[in-house]
Formats: sequence, C-alpha cells, structure tokens
Amino acid sequence: MLQFIDVPGLVSSIVGAGILAGATATWRWMVVREAEEGEDSMPVGGVRSFRCYTLLRTAGAHGSPEQYETTWPTGTVITHRVDGGHPRRFELTDVQLGDGTYAAEPLD
Repeated sequence: MLQFIDVPGLVSSIVGAGILAGATATWRWMVVREAEEGEDSMPVGGVRSFRCYTLLRTAGAHGSPEQYETTWPTGTVITHRVDGGHPRRFELTDVQLGDGTYAAEPLD
C-alpha cells in the first residue's frame, strides 16, 4: 500500500520552526537596539570617530593648552596628568573650538 506524508505533523513542524526563527530574530534585534541606545553619542553604524580635545585651563610646555586624542564618546570622564603630574579629571564635550578641536571641561 502507498504511504502518504503525515501532513498535520509536517505543518506543525514548519510552523514551530518559523516561530523559533522569528523569536530568535526578534531577540537579536532587541539586543542590537539596546546596545545602540546605550551609546548616546555613537554615530549610526557603530563607528566611533577619532577626535582631538583641548584640555581647558591647562598649559603645555610652550604655554598653549594641552591636547588629548581619543575615540571615547562625548560625556566620558578622563583623568589626565597636568602641572607636573597631578591627576585632573576632564569631561569630553561635543563643543568644537575655533582650531577644530573639541573642548574637554575640567571637573576638579
């Protein structure tokens, strides 16, 4: 006798696989979206830009303000040694100065 495919079993297997694939795709989308929302200053695509910051209220060897280069996002607090090695905290801002660098505000 000729055997037929168990149609109800096949349909339920396909539906189950579809639900599992949809749930996995939704979970991955939510994880990526949550990670992107956590990086407020992160540009679209997840690429950080290299920036040069001028450390306000500092003076280098020639009397000009010291500069700090980084890829850290805006709002990050850094510690930089100034005036003979004393640690001082600065917050990176998105304020661009006339020389093209960005301002790093002293916190201490």
